[in-house]
Amino acid sequence: MTDERAYWLAWSQIAGVGPTLLLRIYRHFGTLAAAWAASAAALEAVDGIGDMTARTIAAERLALDPAALWATHQQDNPDVWTPADADYPRLLLEIPGPPPLLYYRGQVALAENRGEVGLVAIVGTRHPSSYGERWTYRLVEALVQAGFTIVSGLAEGIDAIAHQACLDAGGRTIAVLGTGVNRVYPPSNRALAQQIDRQGLILSEYPRGTGPDRTHFPSRNRIIAGLCRATLVIEAGSKSGALITARVANDYGREVYALPGSLDNPQSRGCLEIIAGGAQIILDEAS
Repeated sequence: MTDERAYWLAWSQIAGVGPTLLLRIYRHFGTLAAAWAASAAALEAVDGIGDMTARTIAAERLALDPAALWATHQQDNPDVWTPADADYPRLLLEIPGPPPLLYYRGQVALAENRGEVGLVAIVGTRHPSSYGERWTYRLVEALVQAGFTIVSGLAEGIDAIAHQACLDAGGRTIAVLGTGVNRVYPPSNRALAQQIDRQGLILSEYPRGTGPDRTHFPSRNRIIAGLCRATLVIEAGSKSGALITARVANDYGREVYALPGSLDNPQSRGCLEIIAGGAQIILDEAS
């Protein structure tokens, strides 16, 4: 019998079947193996699949052998979880579109995957002020002392500062990439990624060797939000990608906090906007 994980990979190769639709397919049929064997007519019973999509799926399945595809894929990507794995992060299973494949590199802590250790996301601008840097360190140190793991996206600015502050405080940090786990972007963060590899974990929904693509980063943000019980936005302009993470976290029913800043600082505008919209305000390390 073919491993259920192979079907998560195989389904993810079919055009038009993204993570959200794939989760609906899984829930409708109970297993992706059963869905793979379903007729086009049976597939149309899934919300979001019409006649054309069902025909596309039926045609593309003919060219794929899930077992062979999985065996080949594992040669280059041995460290990967699917929702069929017991070690797949539980909080990710609560979101509408969990990644079908979650690649990892570094030191796995299964208590984090099981939700027994709290994960907190810290995100923000790539161009922080000294105020933003200082408060990132203060907040991260307090969170590490309280036993939380810090999650961010290994981008320039607040992301990198949050990861480094966590490592400096002796805590665990998780970096979620928009590239393969063996490709670091920006390259200036390679040394930081090596530290995280030794003292934390690097995650991605993209296979090894995948390079940077601007379309990957908003998708990456949903994973950051989905892994965490709370998201903290330190500094962010009105169009910052950090606000995408905050909005997604709010949609997932997770807590969102923001650091207030000066009206004279454009990088505080986004934080002030989401505070006005209902995000909880950070007043000190204990709030």
